[in-house]
Amino acid sequence: MGLLQEAIFGVVTGSYIAIAAIGFTLIYGIVNMINFAYGEYLTLGAFVGFFTASTLPGPLPVAVVVAMAGGGVVSIALARGFFTPINDTGPVPMLLTSIGLGIAIRNAIRLFGGRSARYIETETSTIRFNAVPDAAVGSIDLLGGFFVTSEHLIVVGSAVAVFLSVHLLLTRTEVGIAMRAMGDDEDLARVRGIDTQLIRDSVWLLAGVLAGLSGVLLAIQTNVSPTTGFSHILQILSAAILGGAGSPYGAIVGAYVIGLALAFSTAVLPSSMTSLSSAVAFAILIVVLLVRPSGIAGTEVRKA
Repeated sequence: MGLLQEAIFGVVTGSYIAIAAIGFTLIYGIVNMINFAYGEYLTLGAFVGFFTASTLPGPLPVAVVVAMAGGGVVSIALARGFFTPINDTGPVPMLLTSIGLGIAIRNAIRLFGGRSARYIETETSTIRFNAVPDAAVGSIDLLGGFFVTSEHLIVVGSAVAVFLSVHLLLTRTEVGIAMRAMGDDEDLARVRGIDTQLIRDSVWLLAGVLAGLSGVLLAIQTNVSPTTGFSHILQILSAAILGGAGSPYGAIVGAYVIGLALAFSTAVLPSSMTSLSSAVAFAILIVVLLVRPSGIAGTEVRKA
């Protein structure tokens, strides 16, 4: 495949990683915790979307909406049950709690959902292009032919809609402005009369909605299994850190860097070494952080 086709794959991968990374980094920046169970939120959203698409006669958007709603409900319910009671204990107990919760959710999904991979069927249409339609004899086609599927357009279009919605939320609504204030200084925000618990709940709800959407898009593009979220959590974490921990905008940039790195490394590496593509992405993360420790967006990493 040509370089342009690999770039398309990278943009698609970066899109669903970016949606999840926004939710992950909002939790980190405002709740002040690294939620390793967040990958399982993606898996839950993907399974909810799959079972909705399999049982209801409605179109795909219905399954997407149900998955987003389910992700939000699950996120805030788990937060209320496991994380809110230990808010004041510090980030380490919350981190360990999230690891244990992730293991429990993953095994529960495996128990009730089965081990096999599931696919969300869509009405696939593929648009093919030839980068050099009338190539002369002896010419070199560096880009090669490429194609764009309806699934690609759904994933990228959904990501653009999320980016615009989150930007408007953070800059044009009272809840979003309060989120930014809490991310800067929670104590000062509390003094100014902001209901910090309400904002935390709002963050959990939003992060769950984004995880549900990302999970469905991931299932549309590839498949869903009980380990889907777990296999992507390090990519999401890397995107958030690469962009600048706590910065939603940086997380978007970081996600596309990771997505393109995964696509191009998979294309370059021999077939027997494609599993190392994630290592290439992490190598890029290390190099960037060595040069710019605060990440691409220049956001200071929050201290406990």
